[in-house]
Amino acid sequence: MLKAALEHQNKHLRPTNIPQAHVGTVDFDLDAGLMDGILAAMPGNSHSAYYLPWDPDTGYFIDLPDPPTGHNPRLFLTANLTGCCVGVQNFGGFVRVRHYNLFTSGDYNPVFTQDDLFRYGTNVSWLMPSDKYNVTAINRASAYTHGGPWAECVIWGEYDTSVHPAKWRFYYQNGNSDTTIHELNYQ
Repeated sequence: MLKAALEHQNKHLRPTNIPQAHVGTVDFDLDAGLMDGILAAMPGNSHSAYYLPWDPDTGYFIDLPDPPTGHNPRLFLTANLTGCCVGVQNFGGFVRVRHYNLFTSGDYNPVFTQDDLFRYGTNVSWLMPSDKYNVTAINRASAYTHGGPWAECVIWGEYDTSVHPAKWRFYYQNGNSDTTIHELNYQ
């Protein structure tokens, strides 16, 4: 799976050539040297993934079937994170992933409160930028950093059949080409 391949090669995931035109299933490429080995290790995945783009002051979501069937992708990708929030929520039968580039004030502080996040439900796990939010004060939230020459944080999901019951798992790497992989626990 993608996590294992990145750990084995000590790499930071850098999706490239992903069209940001729509929410849905897209074909994609990864950094040279990673793509063939990663995708060959993912049964049922033929160079495609569920994908969430981003737009300024906008939010998108996608529902991932749980479990994926037939030729459904077993991989989820979203645009790299440079200040956006990502929420993951299990609805039983599908997992909803949200990617929000939320409006900020002139000093780049968010213009909403924790109560605003609760409108999506209290069982959402959030990945949020540590420089914009007091993440420790938000229930079910994890912080990411995005700084350095490769500033983007990256998050992805993969359907893991090695555990029982099989489930979607979500991982992220902080910015600045950090190769450490963290899991976002949404269960």
